[in-house]
Amino acid sequence: MEVPRQTSDTDALAQALMAEERAREDGVTDNGLWRNTLQWTFGLLAVTVMAYFTYARNGWVPLLSGVDLGIHEFGHMILMWGPPVVVWMAGSVLQMLVPAGLAVYFAVRRDMLAVILMCAWAAESLNNVGVYVYDATRLRLDLLGDDGSKMGHDWANILTELKLIPYTDQIAYAVRALSFVLFALAAFYAIRGFVRPRLAAQRDEQLKARKQTLPVHEPRNRPPAV
Repeated sequence: MEVPRQTSDTDALAQALMAEERAREDGVTDNGLWRNTLQWTFGLLAVTVMAYFTYARNGWVPLLSGVDLGIHEFGHMILMWGPPVVVWMAGSVLQMLVPAGLAVYFAVRRDMLAVILMCAWAAESLNNVGVYVYDATRLRLDLLGDDGSKMGHDWANILTELKLIPYTDQIAYAVRALSFVLFALAAFYAIRGFVRPRLAAQRDEQLKARKQTLPVHEPRNRPPAV
């Protein structure tokens, strides 16, 4: 009566090991699909959508631009004790530094999808600042807490204080150009992430095919037969 039980236990153990191995292989396959394809497709799609909203809506992206505004105002708050020009600049500077700093952080952690998304955010934020700079000589934007006097227009005050107001448009165009560069960089990393594993697989196949065509040399001195 003990032998059938032992056989049954052995079969059950073998089936459990096989099921575990299949689950592990499925997990590797799923992880490879995300790592080699899905994350880069998602990253490129996110960059495209963010770029569209950034340049088609005068720099305002739903939800994300609201976050930018909150960071901008927080920058004014944390440096409100400083000289006026520092306070005026603090909002835009912090607004750009937050996504840029997060991009560096994720780059150190080698999380490239997060780097792509943070670069796109930094590009959107830069364009938002560029729109604000461009408005310094036009004063058409609705400002938070403005009483109609436009006295709180950061970039009008900054450029006037630094005597750079005649160069408003050039500065705004330069900021927008940098925004384009960051969007292009984010798209480049997404495309590179998608293409790289396919090129590697192609090289492996070529190397394997090359090895199969190499001649096989028999050793001159065969070992003695036992």
